[in-house]
Amino acid sequence: MFRYLLCLFGILVTIPALALTTLAFVTPITASGVIYLLGCWLIAVGLSFAPWRLKYHLVLMVSGVIAIVVMAGLRLSLIRNQTSSVKVIVLPSAKETRWVNWLIDEEDSVLFGEGILYRLGGVSAHEHDTIVPALSTAYTNARSTNGAGASPFLSTYLGFQKPTAFDAIVIEPVVERPSPIGVVFLHGFMGNVAIQCWQIAQAAGKLGAVTVCPSTSWMGDWWKPDGEAIIQATLSYLRGRGIQRLYLGGYSNGGNGIGSLISMLATEPGLRGLFFIAGMRDGAGVRETNLPVLVIQGREDERMPVEAARRFVSEVGKLATYVELEADHFLIVKQSRLVQAAISIWLEDQELDK
Repeated sequence: MFRYLLCLFGILVTIPALALTTLAFVTPITASGVIYLLGCWLIAVGLSFAPWRLKYHLVLMVSGVIAIVVMAGLRLSLIRNQTSSVKVIVLPSAKETRWVNWLIDEEDSVLFGEGILYRLGGVSAHEHDTIVPALSTAYTNARSTNGAGASPFLSTYLGFQKPTAFDAIVIEPVVERPSPIGVVFLHGFMGNVAIQCWQIAQAAGKLGAVTVCPSTSWMGDWWKPDGEAIIQATLSYLRGRGIQRLYLGGYSNGGNGIGSLISMLATEPGLRGLFFIAGMRDGAGVRETNLPVLVIQGREDERMPVEAARRFVSEVGKLATYVELEADHFLIVKQSRLVQAAISIWLEDQELDK
């Protein structure tokens, strides 16, 4: 009876393994992803053979477990110790990130996650179009500049992001003399990913600014008490490093969160400007802060209508700089160079006016 239960469990494991294998034919996959997938298949087949081939059942299962354990060990020992411009730490303690964040390559998590979401109807056909090659190119570029390492993706979905211990991606500028400027960037729905932070850092780094991307729940609900506390702790971390000129930006729900907390943010010392990418609210409240504002919006956005962005800019008034691109909601990936250029130019303008 026990062997038949193992067989049933093996069949259940085969279902997600088959789905991921199908996606692997149309989605780029890393070497570690291949090994993990192979290990899952060996375990699934071994379990399925349990009632009839005890010897093969054990060999396959043990082989699968060994493959997964060895790959995890290699990532924890080799990838963890390699030099990377992207650091993930736990704030407010500033300790190294949790070990689980080294286990899976973020590229596999994001690309396969997007593929599954698309097939479940969470991403439209228009949004899905070209996003995989755009993401793949972004990861290739990040690796070429040592911009790959740990990712807060897994710990976010395990529910570990709390004000007392949350992951934050920290990217230092590649310059001889860093400037006392800090850029804090808030992620949107689906959680924090290092590649998005790396893209923003390409713009901020031109001014010698450090970029910090904190993590809250995968919903990106910054307007809740935990989100507010995480933002405040992140700003305090930068001020503790002696960085007194701060800029705060957000993508999608990250931008919505800034608008929702605008009364609190208006009192934050050192805050010199706000930028919103495909997500914004409360233009009148933002105007009252008297802070310069950058708005980057896609004309084809199905989630944040362009009319809403234009109305927000109108409410903010002369404090706003508006950049409208021929893009959908995922412009931060699909039009990364234009988004980076807009942020870089705007930051330079603000520093010239300081």
